[in-house]
Amino acid sequence: MLAFATFRGFICGMPDNKAEEPFMPDGAALPVLDHELADDELQWMKSVYADFSRARAAAGPEFNPKEALRAILARAEYRLSAAPDLTGPGPWRLGQNRHGRGVAAVFLPKVELHTHIASRTDQFPMYVVGEAEGFSLDENGKPVLEPVVGGSHFHNAPGAPHAFVPKVGIPKPDNWEIAFIAITPRNLKEDTHLVSDEVRALYKQVVGQDAPLGV
Repeated sequence: MLAFATFRGFICGMPDNKAEEPFMPDGAALPVLDHELADDELQWMKSVYADFSRARAAAGPEFNPKEALRAILARAEYRLSAAPDLTGPGPWRLGQNRHGRGVAAVFLPKVELHTHIASRTDQFPMYVVGEAEGFSLDENGKPVLEPVVGGSHFHNAPGAPHAFVPKVGIPKPDNWEIAFIAITPRNLKEDTHLVSDEVRALYKQVVGQDAPLGV
């Protein structure tokens, strides 16, 4: 079962205070890259999702969401400054838009809980096999779960722990998967970190399961 329908935007993650120096752990020397997405980046995402929704509505029961997304991202109107590698099962990386930010399509069959200490990230869910929620912390450091709906926008400020999880309280299908497009200011391999034990405890508090051990 593929979830969602309409475009909705919301913030997921701890808000950043630009008047204060961001927290950096020992050994973290990367410059903090925080920004607001440009209007054309947001419009690009809305258009991609709108075309994906139309393809899904026009297809029959054999609709393949990954192949539909691959075909849409290959269209001339969605050409980027550097085209992502759309071969294979994904993730489809190496794309770059005219603002110099990376664009990738990611397909996760499991939970990945982590933080990017020095990088804002923007995630745009495209589809879920099953249902999903986004885990993060609110402005008071309390754990929150936000419903994942089609075309939604998860903004993770630098240092904000985050993860997509199967919707709490309902059975998870064996083939659960979430697909999203990520827009990032750098290669996140150099800025992906484990969360603290405190965050892991908060995750368990709202999700009801131990947090994954890796990133």
